[in-house]
Amino acid sequence: PVARAPDTSMRAVRQAGWGGREQLSVCDGVPIPSPVEGQVLVRVRAASINAADRHMLSGRPYLIRAAVGLAAIPGMDFAGVVEGLGEGVKTLALGDEILGTADVKAGAFAQFVCVPEGNVTRKPAHVDWETAAAVATAGQTAMQALRAGRLVEKGDHVLVYGASGGVGTFAVQLAKLAGARVTAACSGRNVLLARELGADDVVDYTTHDIAASGGAKYDKIIDTVGRPRWRPLLKPRGVSVAVALPYPESECVPCVLCSILCAPFCCCCLSTKKSLPFMQEVKSGDLEMLAEMLGEGEGKIRAVVGRRVESLEELLDALATPHAIPSGSDHPHPHGKTVVTMGAFAEVEVEAGGGTRA
Repeated sequence: PVARAPDTSMRAVRQAGWGGREQLSVCDGVPIPSPVEGQVLVRVRAASINAADRHMLSGRPYLIRAAVGLAAIPGMDFAGVVEGLGEGVKTLALGDEILGTADVKAGAFAQFVCVPEGNVTRKPAHVDWETAAAVATAGQTAMQALRAGRLVEKGDHVLVYGASGGVGTFAVQLAKLAGARVTAACSGRNVLLARELGADDVVDYTTHDIAASGGAKYDKIIDTVGRPRWRPLLKPRGVSVAVALPYPESECVPCVLCSILCAPFCCCCLSTKKSLPFMQEVKSGDLEMLAEMLGEGEGKIRAVVGRRVESLEELLDALATPHAIPSGSDHPHPHGKTVVTMGAFAEVEVEAGGGTRA
């Protein structure tokens, strides 16, 4: 493994406790982490915000506090350069440009982060840092949700509810690549974006209640916003997948799960229609596949970056508050991903001999 001087430090966002913006600060002099067996040390070039980052800041529902714990440095997704290798790392080398996620262990809102080898994949040379940082969690969530319950097949009709957010933009593109007919539901200002991503039909959910329309039926519904009772819109053997939970800060998690799983006034266990809660997993194969698909043209997808911030200080406000709330909607649902670029900071580089330079 590559050593470093013990007094090497970095800039990082620190989270003092659960809550909001008041719990966050930018600190200098934070020790650079050292990779243990199976880990890589990454110099972060860009990072992005996920809904899970905000849940881990608020600590709501409280189950998160017990299941995940408090991360001293928040942040999941990033892109950067391999600066150090722990024992046993076989697929990466110093200087490799990669994208990936720290997952719920967090730590990516800093100049350096250590993550397991399986949580990253090589960044295509043509993809910029900001785009690469927006891929890991949102892309994997969309890909795995489209597989959940039943695979999306050619000719299926898929509804993506919340099609202009980080997960939704990937879900629209991946469903189209699978050969599905895609209906995208988003705010009116994002209709053009949804069409550019390949949606066949677009519904403005701020003016049209798609659930009350009684019109089209779907083989698969991907709900990235969080609303209950999708079952009436499903075809026989159709599946709805709750990427976002209804009532996200409700402390009665079993009640929330019941609102997803159970159809009203019937025995849902006997129905061929299924509604599933969903939790994304980090899978190296999925990360590799997403990286290979990034680009322009047939068979390719793009990450939608809705906002760029240039410093960790700006990141604090962006993390604490979603940057865009559709007019007339009760659901905050930003356009694409928010990313922060780390390259503007003075760099501290780790050298093979164990020394450092600023």
